[in-house]
Amino acid sequence: TWQQLARATGARFRIVELTGDGRIDLEHLRASLSLRTRVVALPHISNALGTINPIDEIVHIVRGHSPALLVLDGAQSAPHCPVDVEALGVDAFAFSGHKMLGPMGIGGVVVRRAILERMAPWQFGGDMIEWVHDEDSTWNSVPHRFEAGTPNAADAVGLAAAVRYLEQIGVARAFAHEQALAALADEKLAALDGVTRYGPVAAHRAGIVSFTLEAAHPHDLATILDQHGVCVRAGHHCTQPLMRRLGVSATARASFHVYSSAADVDALVGALVAAQALFAEEGVS
Repeated sequence: TWQQLARATGARFRIVELTGDGRIDLEHLRASLSLRTRVVALPHISNALGTINPIDEIVHIVRGHSPALLVLDGAQSAPHCPVDVEALGVDAFAFSGHKMLGPMGIGGVVVRRAILERMAPWQFGGDMIEWVHDEDSTWNSVPHRFEAGTPNAADAVGLAAAVRYLEQIGVARAFAHEQALAALADEKLAALDGVTRYGPVAAHRAGIVSFTLEAAHPHDLATILDQHGVCVRAGHHCTQPLMRRLGVSATARASFHVYSSAADVDALVGALVAAQALFAEEGVS
């Protein structure tokens, strides 16, 4: 999205590099900023590596070096860890509903009111107008200005139910549970020959373990794991530039949530051992 916006406006699009352990290179971020920087966009938590980005430090760096808007992708953080958007200090925070155990096709964006008041609507239809004249129109107040047409009421109700469900469980409690499982999985995968893990240490990572198996492409590996009752996502995870940075075409990714347990970690490890044996046999034949 940002790449295409830059092309449409003639802006320069830059990607900040990563450190060797899959974290944002803060020195490169600092060096990339200038008074001409207009937007700095980043994920709160990486969907591919699980990296928890140090938002407080990043906000401090950006505010001290540029007038840029700070846009945070919270799709991976809103469902998994406590989020105080005001305390984050960013200008916009976006999240999706289906990652919060809610319906597909709905999400939310929190934007500073001063920014919204200056913005014109990008969709037009019922309820987003104040007055319609023959030659021009005026716009409704925020947030109605940005909610044209018939609202997606059914999915909004479903998303609200998902939020209440997560709040009842306790988001902080859920996050601690996911991190513990990811740390356990990372430890057990480290003991397997031919398995390469990607991303930072457990303290800087959410409930995600991304890995490859030397003997198999991640897509083939995912098929074998599926036959053993283990579901992982395999591919480039919509992060092809990251895959190029890692030097791989794809990874397999195990994700943990409130419904996961240590038994699931054992099932993953057992299925990986079985997959290794299978590919070893095929290699011999």
